[in-house]
Amino acid sequence: MNLNDQIFLAINNLSLLNIGILNFFCIFVALFSPYIYALGLVIVYLSNRKKQALCVFYVALIGLSINFLIGIFYYHPRPFVEGLGNLLIPHAKDSSFPSDHATLAFAISFGFWYAKEKTISIISFIFAIITGFARVFVGVHFPFDIVGSFFVAIVALTLLNAFVAYFSKVSDFLIKLQIRIFNMFGLNI
Repeated sequence: MNLNDQIFLAINNLSLLNIGILNFFCIFVALFSPYIYALGLVIVYLSNRKKQALCVFYVALIGLSINFLIGIFYYHPRPFVEGLGNLLIPHAKDSSFPSDHATLAFAISFGFWYAKEKTISIISFIFAIITGFARVFVGVHFPFDIVGSFFVAIVALTLLNAFVAYFSKVSDFLIKLQIRIFNMFGLNI
């Protein structure tokens, strides 16, 4: 048994203890963390930090695009496909590496740091670690899938930084478009 399997089983076997609040919390985070991050981005956007929110969005989009490309060329079975662990939530038998949930979480936390939203970045980074743990706990990812997601998020941030002038122009256009659309409906957001 390799190290990835051993760490997976050590974390996933905690679910067999059937500690109600821990199981509930991990299932909730494993399923709903993308919605929590999306809500956070909307709140930042609507709190008049539009450019920061869009910067974070771009890092997440780049990260998930990288995951999509990796998924085209590399398949790694999920733990339950290999007959390992205890599966707490239903999941497709698609590639395990890297985790989209964890990539989104780390990319958003790195994006907030880049956008100089340090407090939000630290909170979201802690939640990203919790998200990664929860995805392993519920049996849908190996630990190395989460580590891979961390590095994909770093690459995504590096790509954003390399093309920041382009993304800044896109942000300016999108913000102007949003203002025009909202003004058409009498909304001043």
